[in-house]
Amino acid sequence: MPPTLLDHDTLRQHIPGLDSVEPCFAGGGFKSVYAAVVAGKKEALKVLGIKRITDPGADPDLAEAFCLEQAARVRREVESIGKCQTPALVKLGAIAPVEFEVGNEKYIAYSEEFLEGQDLWKLITQHGQLPALTELVQLFGSLLTCVRELWRHGLVHRDIKPANVMKTPDPARPFVLLDLGIAYAVYETSLTVRPEDRMPPATLRYLAPEMMQPDFRERVDFRTDLYTTGMTLFEYAAGKHPLAKDRDDMMRTISRALHQPPAPLRQHRPDLPDPFCNLVDSLLKKKPALRPANLAMLFQKLEEIA
Repeated sequence: MPPTLLDHDTLRQHIPGLDSVEPCFAGGGFKSVYAAVVAGKKEALKVLGIKRITDPGADPDLAEAFCLEQAARVRREVESIGKCQTPALVKLGAIAPVEFEVGNEKYIAYSEEFLEGQDLWKLITQHGQLPALTELVQLFGSLLTCVRELWRHGLVHRDIKPANVMKTPDPARPFVLLDLGIAYAVYETSLTVRPEDRMPPATLRYLAPEMMQPDFRERVDFRTDLYTTGMTLFEYAAGKHPLAKDRDDMMRTISRALHQPPAPLRQHRPDLPDPFCNLVDSLLKKKPALRPANLAMLFQKLEEIA
């Protein structure tokens, strides 16, 4: 069961530096996001409940390791955001990670900048006018910039999807990528406890096929993020997912990701130029080796389209 949403007074009691906190406005499951004022500035306060293993017969050492893993993922997320220097990626706020307990529940909280705008998933579900080429090229460039910057630090986001991309009114930052909560650090020790017993952390609807391979940790690189970038671009451009169906169960979604080729983007957006559609389609190849391997070349092709 997800932890209880915390009220204004409880949050201020346990998190130093908060001037005020508004009710939760986003999140789900074990994560809640609040609009808070810190030192006179509006920020997004992220509060994550620590999931516990509640089985009475569970190994207490394993249960403790699982709690420590979750806290370590938050610290890695914060460290990863702090390393990256691009306006296309969300920035940290003033509150560093702080752990606390309320009753029998553990929490960890920190803050990020507060971004005005809407995430792409909300825009897709509004079924409004499909975006024009100019906007899609901006989105493509923003996501490629994030992929390049993350990979420069040996990081793979693993969860690029419409719900993690904000469209903002700032022309200098038209799209901003969020949520590095399951980012993978290629050159660091894996944080996952008992990985052989668990599904890889990912959103199944945007799962890169190689993530389902037992040895993905030895092979994953920036091309995994190119795949999810392609998924995000396709869904935003077409207003529909290239593979998943709304009523699919988990196994069918995974099966589609592994075996079913997506329809070409041009089938859904014949008004877009072939070079753009072909570029998006190239990111959605099942095998990483068939996806573009040269980020500089991708940028060049995108500039030629623009």
